[in-house]
Amino acid sequence: MSSRFVIVDDDAGVRRILQKIIEENNLGVIVDECDDGVRGEKVIREYQPDIALVDLLLPGQDGVELIEKLSATAISTSFIMVSQATSEQLITKAYEAGIEFFIHKPINVLETVSIIQKVQESRKLKQIMSMMHKTMSQYSNVDLVADEAPKNIQKTRVYKVFSDLGIIGEAGIKDVHRMVQLIRQQAAASQSYQLCDIYQQMSEGTDQDAKAIEQRVRRATTKGLQNLANFGIEDYYNEIFQSYSSSLFDFKEVRHEMNYIQGKSKYRGKINVKKFIEGLLFIGEG
Repeated sequence: MSSRFVIVDDDAGVRRILQKIIEENNLGVIVDECDDGVRGEKVIREYQPDIALVDLLLPGQDGVELIEKLSATAISTSFIMVSQATSEQLITKAYEAGIEFFIHKPINVLETVSIIQKVQESRKLKQIMSMMHKTMSQYSNVDLVADEAPKNIQKTRVYKVFSDLGIIGEAGIKDVHRMVQLIRQQAAASQSYQLCDIYQQMSEGTDQDAKAIEQRVRRATTKGLQNLANFGIEDYYNEIFQSYSSSLFDFKEVRHEMNYIQGKSKYRGKINVKKFIEGLLFIGEG
């Protein structure tokens, strides 16, 4: 997937490395680059790139401040932080400012390519979800969304996420997968949906009411959040933690759960079932 990039880093060598990685791996094109936070903000506002690679420590204003300002606007740019910082506090602050992933210096080619591709996938997810929430009946090609992956492949991908999160044995997992299938069908028919209607639809023809199904789904999702938070506590750079902490959950809520587990807060993280299900939908489509 080709994307438009802006690179903001005060190290010319790092800018060259990132540009080379992007170009040699056919990830997209660099529309501009600069070496300070103030100009970087202006450049990103002007070009509105798909992805901005931003250094944490910059002259003028740091990367977190730059991203906070831009994230407060309607800009659709996705941000990747690039830094040698290892402080959990700084990394958390960056995620809370609005970054999607963190690339560590010195630059590793495989890590950089993998992270950029994940952000590109995340952007595709947002586009699919936006399409699902609008009436698109006038476009006949919407049906292609439902046909992109065979059902068995979609199920394998979704169940891999369950396995990664350690929730494959939860009672609500079959319900979660069924929800993914139903919402996928709604998208193919260009229909919007409400979770309460999905729960009710799942209860029809069974001896279980919608509330019982909802409770199982919420328990499974909550367990996924708890397990993911534990992954982050054990290893902040854990691949599963980085992949799912913002695609299936709200990162701030994952952080709240981590603080609760560590005894730093009396408040647990909250789940968003809709975000969780829609994240699984995108992963299933591949």
